[in-house]
Amino acid sequence: MGHHRFSDIVGEISPERRARIDAIKEEARADAVAFNLAELRRHRELTQVELAERLERAQASISAMETADDNLLSTWRAVVESMGGRLELVAVFDDERIAIPTSDSA
Repeated sequence: MGHHRFSDIVGEISPERRARIDAIKEEARADAVAFNLAELRRHRELTQVELAERLERAQASISAMETADDNLLSTWRAVVESMGGRLELVAVFDDERIAIPTSDSA
C-alpha cells in the first residue's frame, strides 16, 4: 500500500471552508488565552475579587480579562507582578529558546 498526501486525498480546500477553519482556530486560540489567565489565577489560589483588589480594579474587569479574545502584554505583566512574580517573554523554536526583552527588563 503506497503513501498518499492528505491534500491529494481530500482535494483543495474552498475559500469558504478555509474561512470556517480559520474562524474555528481563532476561537480556540482565544479560549486558550482566557483559560490560561483564569488558570494562572486559580493556580495562585486567588479569587477574582482578590486579584481585582491587588490590581485596584473591579471584579468585573478581571472576569472580562479572563474571557477576552486577547490580552495585552502589559495586562499579563500587571497580573503576574500583582501575584509577586516577574513576567518573562521567551520565543521557543525547535532548536533554541530566545528571551525577548520587555520594557522593564531591557
